[in-house]
Parts: sequence; C-alpha cells; structure tokens
Amino acid sequence: MLQMPTNYLYGTVLTSGEQVAANNRGDTLGGNTTTLQKIFLGEDVHTTVSAEAIRFALRYRFQLQGLNVNRKYVYDKGKYELRYRSDADEKREYWKVEQDDKTLKYVSKGKDDVYIDDDIMGFMVAKRGQEEREEAEKGAKIWASPLAIGRAISLRPYRGELSFNCVSGKKTKGELSLYTAEMHTTEYQYFFGLNLSNVIDPEHVDPLLDAILDPPSVAGNHARFAYAFYPASIILRVTNAHSSRIQNCFELDDGSGSLSVKRLVDQVRRGDVPAAEVIIGGEIADSTDGLSLEELGVRASRKQDGDRIAFGAKDAMDEAKRQIGELQKKTK
Repeated sequence: MLQMPTNYLYGTVLTSGEQVAANNRGDTLGGNTTTLQKIFLGEDVHTTVSAEAIRFALRYRFQLQGLNVNRKYVYDKGKYELRYRSDADEKREYWKVEQDDKTLKYVSKGKDDVYIDDDIMGFMVAKRGQEEREEAEKGAKIWASPLAIGRAISLRPYRGELSFNCVSGKKTKGELSLYTAEMHTTEYQYFFGLNLSNVIDPEHVDPLLDAILDPPSVAGNHARFAYAFYPASIILRVTNAHSSRIQNCFELDDGSGSLSVKRLVDQVRRGDVPAAEVIIGGEIADSTDGLSLEELGVRASRKQDGDRIAFGAKDAMDEAKRQIGELQKKTK
C-alpha cells in the first residue's frame, strides 16, 4: 500500500524592533536582583525565553478566542483546571488504546470530540510502570504534541543593562527595599515545527497559526514581562522534509548591523532548501536578502496594480495556510 508522505510546517519568528525585555517580579538572584535567563551563543551571552512560556501563550490564545479547550486557565487562581474531569487525571475517555503485539498505539475515535489543546499541544499522564500496564485498556495516557517550539534567543548579545529600583510605600526595618532588574534591548527569534500529518482535526491548524501571528503576553509564572512576541519578520517552509534547515536563521550583519538571512540565501542557492517551499514575510521581505530570495523563487510578495507589495507576516501565513489546504485536499 502506498504510504502518504509526512508533511510539516516549519517557521522561524523574529519579534519586532528593539524592545526592552525585563522580568519584573520574576526569578531573583541573591534576594534582590530580578534576572533574565541566559545562554552562550558562540562566544557571546544572549538572553532567552523558554519554549514553555511561548506554548503557554499560544494555548491561552485558544481559550481567549473561545475555542473548545480541555484545560482552562483560571486567571484569579493562576493555574489550569481540567474541564473534562474534576480530578487531576488527564486521561481522555475519547482516546482509545489499540494493542499490536506488545506495542501500544494511541489513536482517537474521531475528530469531532477532540479539544484543540489536546490535539495541538498533546498530553501525558505519568504513572508507575505496573499501574500503567494495568490501566492500559482503560484509555490512552499520552498523546505526543505535533507542535515543537524552541527557546526564544535574543538576536543581540546581552550587554549587562540593569535598572535600580526602590520599593514604594512604607519600609520595614530589616527587609530589603532596594532591588535591581536586568534589562535587555533586543529582538528575539524562535523556531516552531508542526507535524501536519499528526494533527487529528485539520481545522485546528489555522487557529494555531493565528495565535503565532497575534499571541497574548509571553511570560513566566506571575512575572510582568511586557514584551510583544508577534512576528515582525517570519520565515516559513511547507515541506515533507524531516529537517527544517530554517531554524533560527536570522542574524545581524557584521558590517552594517542590519537584519540578515544570508545563511538561508546560501542554502536556497545551493539547492539544500527548495525555493518553492519557502515563504517569507514582514520586514525581511523588503530587505536585500529578501529580494535575493525572491529572485531565487521564494514567495515574498504579491502584485497590486502592477506594483510589488512585499508580504507582511499575515500575508506569509495566509500563503502557508493556502498551501496546507492544498495538501489536506490531496490526503483526504
């Protein structure tokens, strides 16, 4: 029997402008310094935002849009509550287990009752080995998320910016009233990959892409991290290739300091990334590298009254939706 290829949507998002990242009321170091998470990239220190914080924002967007979600974030309690069951067991009765020899395969009875957060984000119930075997026939305990998200990494190295602050109101003797907060003026980029073939309900794809275009606040715990994570530039690839080759492809030009995707241009020129699979939008579509990619066959603009209009981030996502829709028709 002919097996259909696995299809993917890959993307790298670059946030807007040079915004100031700070994590007020977030994690502290030494009692009175609010820190940003950091990693080494090459020889430089960069700040980073966790993939979990981004996933939380996308999941919360589903709820804000009134979509059918299984876990609802209760704002005044600061935690998720399951709507399907009242206890902490995340088994779903509409998931069943099929046993093939000794391998358990988890499948759904159908798409009509699949919540979007279960479908896109997946779920897992951790149990001890013997208990899991005994419960296997009662329902699935894991659904691997078809969506993978990487950490957001600052485009610019961290330069050690700090703000010094004082607690307002009455001071208490013996308690610290002075504190500092690390700040970083930068853009962030992050990568995502969606296995389209593992999404049960194809109608769940568009709300995810809309959430990436217009996410609510990306923050951790109770931290006040007012930083916009919408894409000012975006690179997308609709493909059946298992390696994206477009992950975190934005960089700053060493000479001019301007935005560049030179490595992607080189990959497309060499044929490592087929130009017909790539879509770009936002500020990068009007750049020198964007024009070079378009000359190589990458989708980067539309015509309006005979004039070239560079794709915005929404235009690029709409084109990706169109291509995904064509793939879905072929697999029906």
